[in-house]
Amino acid sequence: MRVMLLSLGLMAVAAPPALAVDAAPAVGVAQHSLTLPLKPSEMLRAPLAVWKPVLDEAATVLAKTAGQAASLGNAALVDLHIRQALLAQTRRDWPAVLAAVEKARAAQGGEAGRQTAGLLNAMLARKALSRGDDTWLRYHLRDAVLAMPWADVEPTILSFRDQLAKVQADQVEAFVVDRLDAPASVTRNQVDLGFLFQLLGVRFQLLEVMPSRAALVAGLDDAIARRRGAK
Repeated sequence: MRVMLLSLGLMAVAAPPALAVDAAPAVGVAQHSLTLPLKPSEMLRAPLAVWKPVLDEAATVLAKTAGQAASLGNAALVDLHIRQALLAQTRRDWPAVLAAVEKARAAQGGEAGRQTAGLLNAMLARKALSRGDDTWLRYHLRDAVLAMPWADVEPTILSFRDQLAKVQADQVEAFVVDRLDAPASVTRNQVDLGFLFQLLGVRFQLLEVMPSRAALVAGLDDAIARRRGAK
């Protein structure tokens, strides 16, 4: 079973607008292991107080990696900024999410990635900062897509819309139970950073994206219809 993470839009050059949770970490990103206080499926809806020690530990490692950014290649830089965004959105630090998404976009090698990386992260962060509702989200997502060079982003946006419309919350939760709980139990919940940030991406998808999915799909549909009508 392959479950997409919609948390960062395009994660790398020529990637679909979602990342399989078993993707390999980028070379150059610091490796580290830490212990989850609960099994992964229980961490999905655990309060931030439960997450805090784990997030603080991960933040320390990311800060160390960021201090060596000048020596990292593009793939490692993108991976670093993805992780910074995932950490910030879990902490609900919306300005930090926007800053990390901007850096992730800048490190992309293609125009589609530079335009669409972190699309959901950025839109949901701006919605939170503006205290907007789903109507706000729909029309601001539409306008964000319409501002993009359509010839460069059309395949990505169309694929993204279809994936977003099809993904189901129960599939996401089943994936965590079936694919993440078992290996974590073997290591007594000791996991590496790649595992942690995969889990944070799933958590974001489940708790932040899915409740607003109808508005997000509608915003994409509005933009696609406008662009197709202009041809």
